[in-house]
Amino acid sequence: MSTKGINGPGLAAVAVGSILLYGGIKGFSILKAFQNIVQGKQPTEGQSVALLTNAADISGGINSSVPIAGMYNHSSLMQLWTSEGGPSATANNAACHAMQESGGNPKITSSNPDGGTNVGLWQLDTRGVGAGHSISALQDPRTNARITVKATNGGRNWSQWATPGC
Repeated sequence: MSTKGINGPGLAAVAVGSILLYGGIKGFSILKAFQNIVQGKQPTEGQSVALLTNAADISGGINSSVPIAGMYNHSSLMQLWTSEGGPSATANNAACHAMQESGGNPKITSSNPDGGTNVGLWQLDTRGVGAGHSISALQDPRTNARITVKATNGGRNWSQWATPGC
């Protein structure tokens, strides 16, 4: 089989572009993962999974037709919010905050400038809103939602979050 005419760097650029596009559509922070790699930092667990899953999905590899297990979309976040005591009137904004914070990935973590770790759907800080809870507890979607409902007064006060919401 001849490969004449296939440009390796061009093919790589198309593959990377496809991963970035797919990540944007799915709400993954792939750019942050690439940024961490370029800076010599280890991507967070969620970023690594997102990169590997997206690459496999785009190439038609393993599990390409299976949805990513455990990921939340806007609608499922609204349902989670209300199921954990959040008012339905604030569910849309709460879901928007979660999508901005985590892309719907309940396992994602990131460093907080205060030295803590931001965890889960609403990125609860282990030295702030999530204090007193383990990272694994904060990665539980129901626990993360319950704590967020309480900390935001039912979604009416997002002053401890940097995201604007919808």
